[in-house]
Amino acid sequence: MKNFKNIQDFIMNKNIYCGIDVHFKYWFLCFVCDGEIVEKIRVYGNYSNLKQVLKRYHQSKNIRLVYEAGFSGFWLYRELTKDGYNCMITSPSLMPTTADKVKTDKRDAEKLAYYLVAGILKSVYVPSEIAEADCRVMRCRAQVVKKQNRAKHQIRSFLNLKGIKKPEYIKSNWSKQYLTWLETMTFKFESEKFCLSILLQDYHHNNSKLEEVTLYLRKMSESPTYQKNYKSLTSAPGVGLITGMTLLLEIYDFGRFKSGERFGSYLGLTPSQFSSGPHVRLGHITRQGKAVVRKVLIEAAWTAIRFDPHLRAKYNRIRAKGENGKKAIVAVARSFAIRLRSALLDGTDYVIGVC
Repeated sequence: MKNFKNIQDFIMNKNIYCGIDVHFKYWFLCFVCDGEIVEKIRVYGNYSNLKQVLKRYHQSKNIRLVYEAGFSGFWLYRELTKDGYNCMITSPSLMPTTADKVKTDKRDAEKLAYYLVAGILKSVYVPSEIAEADCRVMRCRAQVVKKQNRAKHQIRSFLNLKGIKKPEYIKSNWSKQYLTWLETMTFKFESEKFCLSILLQDYHHNNSKLEEVTLYLRKMSESPTYQKNYKSLTSAPGVGLITGMTLLLEIYDFGRFKSGERFGSYLGLTPSQFSSGPHVRLGHITRQGKAVVRKVLIEAAWTAIRFDPHLRAKYNRIRAKGENGKKAIVAVARSFAIRLRSALLDGTDYVIGVC
């Protein structure tokens, strides 16, 4: 880093590249011009402070900025683009790897700036504000489901501590019969009855919230924004309300993928490959993209192979090669996802048995 006597003269009519390492309290900025670090600075994490710093570079030809996708979402990107700045959000998983053993916030900002200069960063898709807001409903449901599973686990742990087993006449857990048995259970001490009642209240509260969120998702699926695509997705076997709305809300714009192969790669369902000379070895799937989308697709694929002979034949071919069922169903889920995308883009229902 050089000591510039007059930064304004140096940056005059030149391109400026800025890497931003975003954290909750502070943001670390690194400005690069003509391959030289012009300035490193730490600012308090709000947009007004960032704008004050950027104003010092108004004499430059163009300012390009980049930061990593993370907890802060897309609001900073939207503020910067609204004010006319050229901004990019990149994925941390796609950042080039280095052998550097020292990692600091300042170095991260510097790396971002230099990678931006080199043009080797890949930008992530930025959804519209309405798409991001609607997607929060599915994220909200996931949080409620997590709390509900925790409440169930706490009740089971409480029963295990007392050595209490479910009666044989109750066939399934969390049915009305099972809950009635829990609520009418008697204990030697009143404090034990009180503790179980508190846990059951937590369970019922979460169950009520889950029903409320599910009802809201149902209304969203019937809205003009999603109704047509939802009908197309749910025409496929194994795709119901949760799977269909997860795909629509998490991916939103299926047309942004130029091919089915790119869509499969985005989902992380494409096998990783290690090649050296004549040797080619396929490894685990890349697991890029959103895990929740892969999860619902794989769950749907288990049902789809029961009704779609084309998918069932693919599953059987892979199993016949000696692969286990998990690997086979992942491959089926990839083909299933590509066919769902084609149906959406064509504006038609899913056709069973047609590849």
